[in-house]
Amino acid sequence: MNIVKSFFFLGLLCFLFTQKIYGQNVKDSVIFCPLVQVNLAAQAPEGDLKDYFGINSNIGCSIGIKNKKNQSFELTYNFIHSRNVKYRAVLDHLLNDQGWIINQHGEQNFYVMYQRGGIVSLDVGKIFPFFGPNPNSGIHLKTGLGFMFHKIRIEHEQNLVPQLQQQYLPYYDRFTMGASIKEYVGYHHMSNNNLVNFTIGLECIQGFTRGMRDYQIDLMGPYHDQRIDIFIGIRAGWIFPVFRKAPDEYYYN
Repeated sequence: MNIVKSFFFLGLLCFLFTQKIYGQNVKDSVIFCPLVQVNLAAQAPEGDLKDYFGINSNIGCSIGIKNKKNQSFELTYNFIHSRNVKYRAVLDHLLNDQGWIINQHGEQNFYVMYQRGGIVSLDVGKIFPFFGPNPNSGIHLKTGLGFMFHKIRIEHEQNLVPQLQQQYLPYYDRFTMGASIKEYVGYHHMSNNNLVNFTIGLECIQGFTRGMRDYQIDLMGPYHDQRIDIFIGIRAGWIFPVFRKAPDEYYYN
């Protein structure tokens, strides 16, 4: 919920900031336009990441501008979430022969493991209007610099497992963080009537990351592994361009 509120607040700020932009003709010319975008992606892990997680989905938001040279500049955040956790050895010492965790009442306790993380980046790109309804649409090439983080999140039914109380979860989570780079190629569409504006394309993100925990229980020591974590996927987004409608060409008394 806090993430949704943050996206709404950023979008509102961008909208209020851009209310003084004059009307422009999207159909006939390349325009300057502030952009707010929400997007969704499905990603497959590669590199060291594929040993820990499977396919994930993530939701994102970006704010930025497209200038009169069809160059784009964006600040982007993507929230990563998935139940496809491959690396489950962090809990092996708590499991019985049937693969269950026994709670404080001596009963089998249900548990779930998730992938959680995020990617923040500053992206620059350019739109090449080879096709589309107007000069503001076309092939969009982008690259970005930023950082990523990810971890294993563990939830258990009714919080009845003493070893997995909130204060102990960092000793299991394999929290990882580091710098990242991004490449994107896709299609950017801005309609002539400003009603249908979207983007879709292929994205690859490489993270040069490191384990950030000084102690993990299953390792009985620190987790400081140097890693290369890669996400490859398809991202689609809905664009909210912020500009006033162009004035009518003719006026009548």
